[in-house]
Amino acid sequence: MTAAREIYEYIDSFAPFDSAMGFDNVGILVGDPEESSRLVLLALDVTSAVIEEAQKKGCKIIITHHPIIFSPLKSIPAQSLQYKLIRAGITVISAHTNLDICPGGVNDCLAEKIGLTIAEHTNEDCFLTAELEEKVSSEKLAGIIKHALDCKGLRFTRRSGDIKRVTVSCGAGGSNIFAAAKAGADAFVTGEIKHHEIVFARENNIAVYDSGHFRSEDVVIERLAQRMREHFPGTEFEKAEADAEGIEYI
Repeated sequence: MTAAREIYEYIDSFAPFDSAMGFDNVGILVGDPEESSRLVLLALDVTSAVIEEAQKKGCKIIITHHPIIFSPLKSIPAQSLQYKLIRAGITVISAHTNLDICPGGVNDCLAEKIGLTIAEHTNEDCFLTAELEEKVSSEKLAGIIKHALDCKGLRFTRRSGDIKRVTVSCGAGGSNIFAAAKAGADAFVTGEIKHHEIVFARENNIAVYDSGHFRSEDVVIERLAQRMREHFPGTEFEKAEADAEGIEYI
């Protein structure tokens, strides 16, 4: 069994919690740092379904990417996720933007998954620029990304000319399209992007790929679970079965 405090300290060793962006809220956000568990679940989000799974499996610790408390709370009503966690005695550790930017973190996993070669780790402000081994067309890269991330659907725009240099910015990273342009990117891969950001990309001949928030970040969960298994061999770490995208396409 492993205590939440030990897990926190280990994550802090490779994805320092103090490296999270100023707007973020990370760390042990609900529960007791000394709570221990034989099984730890990992998920992008805490949901009612994830809490129910944890209870059925006897899990007392959940590691999430998205913070279970993001904005200040003025109350904790009975139907809230925070209340359910407290009633169940489950401790939650959230590693968000600190996990986005660290070596082996979300952006690294996203880049590697779609075939980018990271020559130098320059992952700052939640974006990373790297290169494909070979140039590809906009359409070809769309197929690669859709398959690699197991997307049910993928929004993308074309550019004139092939693609070699790519910027990735996981999650709601659309605002980093401007940094991608400065980095000389031919393409930009993210999980959420706004209309005016797409217009900017098209005007600057940058292909845009919007895989959806969940698909752009889910890539890190199993990698993180494996890292935990290796460091804490006496404890089970599982990706929560109930942690799902929840988006339908027609």
